[in-house]
Amino acid sequence: MSERVAVSAVVEGPDWCAPGLDYRGGRYPLGVEAFVLNMVDTLVPGLSTLTEKARYFSLYWALAAYAEECEWDRTRCRMALRRAEVAVAWASLSSAADEDSAAGRTSHGADRVAKIVAAGDVARLTELGDDSYSPRAWGFWSQYRGPAVVLGIVSTDRDALRSGSRSCPPAIRAMFRPLLDIVVDRPVTQADLAEVEPLTRISIDDPDLAPLRDVLTATAGGTHDPDAWTPNDGTRRSTLRIMGRAVQRRGDETSWQRMLTDAVVYGGDLTADPVFSQEIERAEAWRGAILRHYSVGAWRSLWSALVEAVSTAGEPVSRDELHDWMRAGISGESVREFLAGCPDVLDRHGSPAPAEQEVWDLLDRIERNLAILLFGSLRVEQLSGLTLSAFVGNRAASRGQILDPSWVSRRRGEFYDRPLADFACALVDDMLAQAHRVSLRKLSASGGRMVLRTKLHEMNGRYFATGSEGSGNVGLRAAQLGIVASQIGLFDLDDESIRTTDLGHALLNLPR
Repeated sequence: MSERVAVSAVVEGPDWCAPGLDYRGGRYPLGVEAFVLNMVDTLVPGLSTLTEKARYFSLYWALAAYAEECEWDRTRCRMALRRAEVAVAWASLSSAADEDSAAGRTSHGADRVAKIVAAGDVARLTELGDDSYSPRAWGFWSQYRGPAVVLGIVSTDRDALRSGSRSCPPAIRAMFRPLLDIVVDRPVTQADLAEVEPLTRISIDDPDLAPLRDVLTATAGGTHDPDAWTPNDGTRRSTLRIMGRAVQRRGDETSWQRMLTDAVVYGGDLTADPVFSQEIERAEAWRGAILRHYSVGAWRSLWSALVEAVSTAGEPVSRDELHDWMRAGISGESVREFLAGCPDVLDRHGSPAPAEQEVWDLLDRIERNLAILLFGSLRVEQLSGLTLSAFVGNRAASRGQILDPSWVSRRRGEFYDRPLADFACALVDDMLAQAHRVSLRKLSASGGRMVLRTKLHEMNGRYFATGSEGSGNVGLRAAQLGIVASQIGLFDLDDESIRTTDLGHALLNLPR
């Protein structure tokens, strides 16, 4: 970047007082992720991006019933819960099943437990604090709590675990009773691990899997009665049926997300498929949400590249220098010409074509992300119905969001016959303005000091970075759903393919 101004020192304030402003990184610097995250929350109720171990749902189901029976308060619940999580993690270190595959892994925190045990400091395994198996006070329950409550297997009363709307089956109570009888009195020891170890292995005949299958697939005795389940249960079942059909159509693909995308987004007319047509509302919602997910990923990647450019410049840079950086990696053609050279976004039948996937092999990072954003702007005009609503929201009731596909569509209209580089520079300005708005929105006070959550800062018209930004996209929970469903016996997977089991066919009512 040209004409840089050397900075020999950064003035933080007088030596006789502490700085009044702390800088911290924020998770979502552009604020473009919320729409997709909310859509995924709606379409996959009862699972999160951090819940991919089915056995933990059984553990908390049993523990909640035990806690209610014994009338534990929150302190007693937390102590027993932490001891139980340590027990499962420690016992899994000797379990071959924990080494086989993602579908067989059943223990959270095993790595930290192994290090603490190797250091000979077993006594601090369950203690509260950063040096224990988990720095969080409630351990891994923190990431299962919301999903477990949605599933109806646990409720809480002032943080104390209690039974949910679906009572814990006697078989699951009996399965975990020996462990819970130990942790109610004391932490587990090396001598207890042999008794706990079977809980770290998953087998199709384990007594907890049938009840978990019933809850996750919204069935009882192998039959789905819509009136017996909540709307969330019905939505989860619909998503599992859609996933099951995607496995049938694209089982040669081993990426759950790619398989779901190929079948639902780029698989042609949804009404022509016997399962997708039955689940048309959720199938169309998945199509829109996944297409919007591409746009979110493009914004995150562009922002990451911009912050990286600032960070590696060695000194603060101006907005013009950021424009020069952006122009350096872009061809001289117009936006119109650029789009004409890109893959088609519709197939010959008018369904979405995999343009977002195809540009990965055709373009470098900057132009690829620009292309994906422009594809999204075109899809605003091509999609309809529930798919459009899942892509950009209810356009009649909303003015849209900053940096959403409608925003890019208007930018495309402004720059259509102008150089692509000018369009890209306008997006740089949009990102800088939006990142500033987001950081101010997250401004907070802590200990009498202001906390500004951002990694890119502006001072006197020049920008400097205090860290790098991740370029990865947010999750769609497809992998978590597929892994948990595999653990409970709906799917069978290996290194080359994924298949729907006979049990999966029956419970999800899939065609042969």
